Amino acid sequence: MAKKARKRADLTRKQIARSKKARREQRMIIIGLTVVSVVIAVVLGLGLYQEYVAKPASPVAVVNEVPIRTDTYQKMVRYHRLLIRTRIANLQAQKAQLDPTDESSQFLAQYLQQSIDEVQSQMLTLDVQVLDDLIDEELIRQEAAQNGLSVTEEEVDDAIRREVARGAGFVSAPDATATAAAAVEATATAAFFTPTPLPTATPTLTVTAAVSPTIPTPTVPPTPLPTPHVMTEGEFSERYNEVWLDILRKEAGLSKADYRRIIEANLLRSKLQDLFASRVPTTEEQVHARHILVETEEEAQTVLARLEAGEDFVSLAKELSTDESTREDGGDLGWFPRGVMVPEFEEAVFVLQPGKTSDIVQTSFGYHVILVEERDPDRELEPYFMERRQASALSDWLEEQRQSEAVERHLSSPVPQQW
Repeated sequence: MAKKARKRADLTRKQIARSKKARREQRMIIIGLTVVSVVIAVVLGLGLYQEYVAKPASPVAVVNEVPIRTDTYQKMVRYHRLLIRTRIANLQAQKAQLDPTDESSQFLAQYLQQSIDEVQSQMLTLDVQVLDDLIDEELIRQEAAQNGLSVTEEEVDDAIRREVARGAGFVSAPDATATAAAAVEATATAAFFTPTPLPTATPTLTVTAAVSPTIPTPTVPPTPLPTPHVMTEGEFSERYNEVWLDILRKEAGLSKADYRRIIEANLLRSKLQDLFASRVPTTEEQVHARHILVETEEEAQTVLARLEAGEDFVSLAKELSTDESTREDGGDLGWFPRGVMVPEFEEAVFVLQPGKTSDIVQTSFGYHVILVEERDPDRELEPYFMERRQASALSDWLEEQRQSEAVERHLSSPVPQQW
């Protein structure tokens, strides 16, 4: 009996030991699984944080230490894609209404197709253009604040109302005196409401000594002008709140506040443009020059040889110059400031003293021989040049600021199509 009792006791101790070991192993497994689960949760959490918090908040650019967030950039890319698609749809709708058998319509169809191709090509540089727009917007906001410029809520409301009315072919109540022609133009260009995108930098035009090609203007039969319809509050609310804002939300992820900010940026830009235009100097260094344009260097050498032999510059210009716009006036280009002619021409003309003739100057238009008649270090700008200076004042400043140390760019990869 004693032996059996001892055996049972030994068996019980072994069972207890095995049970304790099993429990320890089970605890270790649970602890291990818990640790693994925590690690996985942390990794997933970090990934989600990176994807939905850190990445959207990371800057694509920094302007004077103010970051431009990635999610803001993504919204604006989608917004501009929407504008491009809308513009293409409008152009295609206009083209589809033309009579393919009518000669005038055929020309218009070609013109519209060129416009469609040009708008489609904007997709290729959209990433750079949108980033530039956002950098410009921040530069404008900062400069406007420094100059005490601001936009009121009422101004934003009025601007949105005008945009909605124009896109729908209506006039808004404050603009009820607008002409019927303006309403017709709006109706013809909007298949549905298309808001005005952020304006881009105005390109600098270059006045050249070559003849500009003339594009024939098709003859369009006169159309009776309808009486413009004043948009009612109900029409505005339906068009804006129930149509356009819904499109913005679904297609671009933009909220009502986001869209108001876009309109506000447009208004601020306009106010800053007016301020910069008012600061443009009315006088500049200018020269009064003539030139003879020929096609080959050999012809230009002949011009120089005949001038050195004592022939008159004006007479030679009338005889030899291929620039039909100035030939009859003896190559007279009139007075002009810097930044008007192509760089090679300008570099040569602004170092010449009155009465002096240049060597041969090659440009994309051919070979020039230039004579400076007069120069004035502080001459009043002609209205045309003054208007150009004023029109480009803000865009020139923005271009300079974009290239300065105040702007840091962090975007290096192309825009994903899913944005």
